[in-house]
Amino acid sequence: MARAHDRRVARTQSALQEALFGLIQVKRYDKVTVQDIIDRANVGRSTFYAHFDTKDDLLLSSLERLTADIDRFLEEESGLEGPVLPVRGLFHHVAEQQPVFRALFGTSGIDLVTRAARDMLAERALHTIREREAAGIRHPVDAETRAAFLAGSLMTFVGWWLDAGFPMGPDGAAHTFAALVAAA
Repeated sequence: MARAHDRRVARTQSALQEALFGLIQVKRYDKVTVQDIIDRANVGRSTFYAHFDTKDDLLLSSLERLTADIDRFLEEESGLEGPVLPVRGLFHHVAEQQPVFRALFGTSGIDLVTRAARDMLAERALHTIREREAAGIRHPVDAETRAAFLAGSLMTFVGWWLDAGFPMGPDGAAHTFAALVAAA
């Protein structure tokens, strides 16, 4: 019985997340209401509140899935050689999920999302920097400052790339970001 219950919970949460992402692609996040979400997901208000306290809680739970995907791409490309934040897979993921990322990170992006993504990227960069320090690779700037710089720069670049309408493909964007970071 618990397994059936778990599937129902997962299905309901997924429906609410999909409803939220669908809505923010056509309407600013701050204009989306819980009523909009439950109408689109076809669930009751009490069902929504059984799973989430607020729409921000729903958004943050949705971000966990997105950041897990992003972290997987970064992990697959990481190592002692190459960039601290290997972003080729990230740019491909953003291009494939363009409407969602445009709603979340573009000019009208959500501050809550931007902070969460920046924190995740900084944590990933810090992890890689620490691995390199343990291997004897040194840099004149401390690890925390470098991680914050790289994460903030990447978030700004991804936002520009989305707003500019993908002026280069994902591989070109990854190459350009790497060249900009190397030159800084």
